Amino acid sequence: MERILGLLDTLESMICDSTKIPFTGKTVINESAILQIIDKIRLVAQSDDKILPKRRDHEPQQAVRTVESIDLSQTPPSNEDSEAKAIQLIQQAYQVSKEIRGGADKYADEVLSNLEATTTRILRAVKNGRLRLSKQAVDDKLEPAQNILAGHNN
Repeated sequence: MERILGLLDTLESMICDSTKIPFTGKTVINESAILQIIDKIRLVAQSDDKILPKRRDHEPQQAVRTVESIDLSQTPPSNEDSEAKAIQLIQQAYQVSKEIRGGADKYADEVLSNLEATTTRILRAVKNGRLRLSKQAVDDKLEPAQNILAGHNN
């Protein structure tokens, strides 16, 4: 049981450390690594139940997985099943892409809104600075004339 809990912890950490897809709540995982951990969990569970003898370390992991997944009583999927699955996968992919695009559009709108607000503040500061400079230039031109007039009045 401890081995299974350890493998589950490993599986959880692999999922948590995987790359997140922004704005979707979805994660990109390393499928082969996750499947290997799941295979190990199956093997440990089966060996604990004494269904199968313990796996030897020199046996290839993929071979064990392939043997477990083959069921000779099943017939291969029909063309209609394959088409239905393909259509379902395409619809899921379209939905995910739509969610990603929507999230990206929302993010872009937020960034542009912040940029607009910042640009507006900067433009206001530039206009105020220019206005202050023009007032100062007028005051500087008037000051010598006022000094001259003040000197003539004495």
